[in-house]
Amino acid sequence: MKWKITGSILGILAISVSLAACSNKKSAEASKTYKYGTVTLPVKDGSICNAANYIAYEKGFFKKNGIRAKLVANPRTISDLEAGFASGKYDAQNGDFQYLPAIQNGAAIKAAGGIHQGCIKLLVPKNSSIKSVKDLKGKTIGIPAQGSTPQYVTSIALQHAGIDPKKDVTWKVYSTDTLAEAAKKKQIDAVGTVDPYAYQAQREDGFKAIIDNNNYDGDDKMAAMGMKKQGACCYLYISNRLIKENPAKAKAIVKSYKEAASWINKHPEGTAKIELDKGYVAKSKFINVKNVTQIIKDEHFDLNLERGKEDLAYYIKQLKQAGYLKADTNNKELLKKAYYDAN
Repeated sequence: MKWKITGSILGILAISVSLAACSNKKSAEASKTYKYGTVTLPVKDGSICNAANYIAYEKGFFKKNGIRAKLVANPRTISDLEAGFASGKYDAQNGDFQYLPAIQNGAAIKAAGGIHQGCIKLLVPKNSSIKSVKDLKGKTIGIPAQGSTPQYVTSIALQHAGIDPKKDVTWKVYSTDTLAEAAKKKQIDAVGTVDPYAYQAQREDGFKAIIDNNNYDGDDKMAAMGMKKQGACCYLYISNRLIKENPAKAKAIVKSYKEAASWINKHPEGTAKIELDKGYVAKSKFINVKNVTQIIKDEHFDLNLERGKEDLAYYIKQLKQAGYLKADTNNKELLKKAYYDAN
């Protein structure tokens, strides 16, 4: 009996040693595969234009470049997002040029290339008397939030038309999914919103676009409103802390997003299916593969580092003129503070 007990103990010890060795082997393999460790990305918010995050994760571009990515919910407020980047809780995400005022005021992030073309429009109902930007003077414009990119895009067009965006129009906040309905009820005169809500309002309710910041084709009318030809709407942002402490990891993040953006541009339908099938974007009768594919095609994904810097410089100038950056802003200094040259 003594020998049987001893044998059992030895067997258990052997199994334990084997499991520990196996665990150590897996840990070593993981360390080799993910040489840059983990990055936390606050990107889950249901947005179609967040595709680069999802594709970099689902198609293995993060893993290929030595990164273990953790996708988490986007915080509800910019202040929470800023705090997360400053503390090291968050490492990167994609976002609009709406972050420029926050960066000027100390947000610890830098842009590293524009990810895609515009997804923002200023719409009016099909029977509206508003035919141009000049007709917006004295009108009430619905937006999803004060300081949101739809407000900034509209403001750029307003100031190009000689209209003061802070004095000559009234801004009214509604949740994104109720903006079109508010316009139909005449609670507001125009809607500043993002795709797919803008796309849906146009296709289902006949809304007309007065402003469209997707000027990929270089339309002269839109250019006259300040909508830059092939100007990036969304940018990749990386925390200052990560850039400073681990520049190689920051460049690996940029490379992952660049490869993901290239894949998206070549596979818009495949991207749409991943977004919908994996639950990144909520399906509905309208939010289906066909419509999501078209929106992705229209956005022309491409992480262009040089053009991203040029575009950000342009929007610094525009937001300063529109009154959303400080009047004494040194444009070149803000660009240096806001942009990360990853080449």
